[in-house]
Amino acid sequence: MYLVYRFEETEDPTGLTKALWQHKVAHQIVSAQGYDELWILDPGQLSIVEQLINIWKEDPSLLQQTQPAAEVRRVTTGGISNQLKRSPVTTILLLLTLLVAVITQLGADIKAVSYFTISSIHIMDGRIYFSTLANVLADGEYWRLFSPALLHFSVLHIVFNTLWVWDIGGKLERILGSIVWSIGVAIIAILSNVLQYQISEYPLFGGLSGVVYGLIGFAWLLPLLNKHWPVIISKQLMVFFVVWLGVGYTPFPEMIGLGSIANTAHSIGLLSGLALGLVYWLATKHRYN
Repeated sequence: MYLVYRFEETEDPTGLTKALWQHKVAHQIVSAQGYDELWILDPGQLSIVEQLINIWKEDPSLLQQTQPAAEVRRVTTGGISNQLKRSPVTTILLLLTLLVAVITQLGADIKAVSYFTISSIHIMDGRIYFSTLANVLADGEYWRLFSPALLHFSVLHIVFNTLWVWDIGGKLERILGSIVWSIGVAIIAILSNVLQYQISEYPLFGGLSGVVYGLIGFAWLLPLLNKHWPVIISKQLMVFFVVWLGVGYTPFPEMIGLGSIANTAHSIGLLSGLALGLVYWLATKHRYN
């Protein structure tokens, strides 16, 4: 069985479960810690389940109509507003990322970039000056621990990262809930940024790549630890990201316009995601005993 959705206290799953049976989706409603959870038997039906949930959240009366799968897809096509409602923190994070890209002109405006780097930077006589992490914290600029994740320095860089966060991050937020998801992303981003800075001793880096690797590590590990978890990251996709992590240590990314890659942030992001996956499994495994 695979966990798909956790209902709010005010949500009645009756209408949705009836529609799921009409569409021949084998499922079960399980009560855990005061919440009802929707579990499905076949992960291959996840797409149709998500579409039915979209319809149910927008207008439950539409579920009374028996429709073929093609019709369900037609009703939900373009229903991006539903996606935004179901993954609000993911949406906010991506909007902030796009806003910072505009403000900084993708890194071209160094003065604007300085507001988001882990340390403020000043350029005098062709030299760059910046502060230690201890001074950053002493000055109370705590947002800088996270803000480098919002910085991007090329179109390819921001497109690559935002698409993966939208896809994997959105799915994880719907499963974990916005609060747990937000805490996890903050931990991954801060650890990635801080260790990247401490190891490289240079503040001009940024991007959501560390977060992407953290989300991938988390999403890949959970199904291995808990058979009830949906498979979001396939073996092939995990291999791709591990290979790409290795490629990051070569000149190839710069050759294709991605610039110099903050490899430490990627590696720490992945390790952080794996560690958080283990912690989450240990904290929640009693639900399934």
